Amino acid sequence: MKTDHTDRDDWEAWKDEATRRSLAQVEAGLGISAKAMKAWASSLGTDNPLPLPQPGQ
Repeated sequence: MKTDHTDRDDWEAWKDEATRRSLAQVEAGLGISAKAMKAWASSLGTDNPLPLPQPGQ
C-alpha cells in the first residue's frame, strides 16, 4: 500500500506557519500573561468575576 505524505506535510507546514505567527504576536506584545489568565480563571464563579484579559496584560 502506498503511503501519501501530503496530508502530513500540509499539517507540518500549517503548524510551522502558526508557530511563526504566534511568536510574532508575542514579540509584538500581543500575548496575555499566565498571571492575568490565572487571576481571571480564579475569579470565575465568584461574586466579582474579572473581565477576560486583553493582549498586553
